[in-house]
Amino acid sequence: MTLAEILQLRLEQQFIARPFTGSAPELASHLCAMQAQDYAAGKWAMGVRLPGFTDAMADAAFADRSIIRTYSLRSTFHIVHPADARWLTALARERFISTTASMHRKLELDEKTFAKCNTIIHDALSGGRELTREELKALLEKKKINCEPQRMNNILYRAGMDEVICSGKRRGKEFTYALLDDYAPATKKLPPEEALSLLARRYIAGHGPATAQDLAWWSGYPVTACKAALLSHGKALHTETVQEQEYWLLPGTAPGKAATGMKLLSGFDEYYMGFKDKRPMLDEAFSQHMSPPNGLLPYIILLNGKIAGTWRRDIKKNVIGMEYTPFKPFSAAQLKALKEAGKAFSTFMELPLEWAG
Repeated sequence: MTLAEILQLRLEQQFIARPFTGSAPELASHLCAMQAQDYAAGKWAMGVRLPGFTDAMADAAFADRSIIRTYSLRSTFHIVHPADARWLTALARERFISTTASMHRKLELDEKTFAKCNTIIHDALSGGRELTREELKALLEKKKINCEPQRMNNILYRAGMDEVICSGKRRGKEFTYALLDDYAPATKKLPPEEALSLLARRYIAGHGPATAQDLAWWSGYPVTACKAALLSHGKALHTETVQEQEYWLLPGTAPGKAATGMKLLSGFDEYYMGFKDKRPMLDEAFSQHMSPPNGLLPYIILLNGKIAGTWRRDIKKNVIGMEYTPFKPFSAAQLKALKEAGKAFSTFMELPLEWAG
């Protein structure tokens, strides 16, 4: 197997090279957890894989609770299936507690304070109420809780990790928080080792081929624990060694015809964010383009499975302004392919595109 075949398999396993024919909840289940701290980017990550799916349909899926946006792996928001919300969050919590202990001491956030905050937040959201960050902040401050921005961030992270809150319905352009109890049913608790084993299998099914280091990055767990979780599946997972790296994949998986042409992805798409080692998809000479100082990843132009540039969109009332920045100048044929790729985003947003240049 070659690196090109690994990329092709990832494109297929993630339903970028081929359409996903199921529902949005089934897609979320397949990918297990889709990074989505950028709400618009998370919605487009679904749209690029689901033909006919629109931005409005994504909003509706969150509103009717068929998919959930909640704190999960790496202490950030992910889109998950309701059936996965509990065990994923419980698994992520274990690492969150250990890796943030020092910072929480500096912020003077102890277990007693977190418990008090969780109780205040839970009571405020009971009865189906959904409140904004500022509304929750005001309630906490009334109870003499210091809610300077970094403390407030961690109070909300911890409430999410403690399975108290998830993202609620939008109120206009504002995001709200809701009780996770209102969005996801209680499920059987899984021991951490069993949960990590399950996560490893689900990760490879939705992202493979991938390395143990990739799984460690994605899950937040040490490489040794991830390697053990992969090995726990025995012959249910297969390995291939490529350029001295061990890649894990499902048995019998073989790449189809190499994908050609262009795709427009969000910067936080699982195709990019799902792996520690970006080199197979991103030439090192262009890596600085994907490391902005503000941490907000640019949207990605894929050319034959590799990142060939970035794109921006300016959503106006009746049109979307589109700009692109290639890492190397595009040929006339590639520019035509770019405009063709943009049609999927136009359909998703239900607005025409207006390309600059």
